[in-house]
Amino acid sequence: MSLTRRSFLGMLGLIPAAQAMGVPNTNSDTSTGTIPRRKFGRHDEMFSIIGFGGHTLALAPTVEDATSIAHYAIDQGVNFFDNCYEYHDGRGEVWMGQALAGGWRDKVNIMSKVCIHHGKDFKHPYTGSEKEIALQMLQEQLRRLKTDHLDLWMIHEVKDADVAPAYAKGGVIEALVEAKQKGLVRYTGFTGHDSPEAHVKMIEGGFPFDASLMPVSVLGNTLHAKGFDTVVMPLLKEKGIACIGMKGFGGSKRANLHGMVSINQVINYALSYPDVTTQCLGIDSMTFAEQAVAAARVANPMTPEERQKFIVSIQARGGADYAMHLQPGYHDGACCIA
Repeated sequence: MSLTRRSFLGMLGLIPAAQAMGVPNTNSDTSTGTIPRRKFGRHDEMFSIIGFGGHTLALAPTVEDATSIAHYAIDQGVNFFDNCYEYHDGRGEVWMGQALAGGWRDKVNIMSKVCIHHGKDFKHPYTGSEKEIALQMLQEQLRRLKTDHLDLWMIHEVKDADVAPAYAKGGVIEALVEAKQKGLVRYTGFTGHDSPEAHVKMIEGGFPFDASLMPVSVLGNTLHAKGFDTVVMPLLKEKGIACIGMKGFGGSKRANLHGMVSINQVINYALSYPDVTTQCLGIDSMTFAEQAVAAARVANPMTPEERQKFIVSIQARGGADYAMHLQPGYHDGACCIA
């Protein structure tokens, strides 16, 4: 990574005026190794155009299988791995920590997410304000992942009801600030599955987020998630916030198994949006890992015209039925299932 922990600590407290103002992202593709990379929002770092999701990685048959998948991906140039506090009651982070031990961790950017959910029955052992709970979670996440810092710490699955408490005194955003000041995280952000409105509220709240994870899926375009590309993406670009995509297969690889979309189409569709830095994929087998790497190597982003034609074809074939994360009452608890 271009920014070492030591140099990062040396820059704490020096927040450029451009960051506060939200300099537009001047994204460009650059090949590094075998997997192309894109600029990370307003920052100079380059992230691989595909990232591997920790929820699905922990669905591999064994931790040894998950480790082999992770090592293969890194050797091929993947440098972005996602995770979350609540994935499989912690197993997602524990397995990733084991997989990245022994020097592998220094080759990747690890993103994980803090879980502060309102109106949802989410159990955890911590007490105190949102800020205090979040910081306690972070310590456990660092222990599980066997690292002294996260490269990107995100507020998980933000909905409309989460925005005001996040910005309130003692809210989770104060935890982001403190964690960054202490060098426990390098970048901060938030994620959301189904509410473009919540994304807009979080961004317009004024905090200088570095990244946002959201659905970037042709299947999502068949329902209300289409507001993510027409409303949220331009706002992210204006603020210089990196866009990280998820739900390429609509929350389930069954869309692939049924021939609705292929891995090549998922990647080429996502990259047709110039400001998408990385598309997160759910990888639970070496076979699918190899397919994803092969597709990323020959990535050929769709033109806007090709993208629109693709969207229309998916709509005509009933693509909405495969956008599982948008079905009423559906909750997979996983940002990066394929």
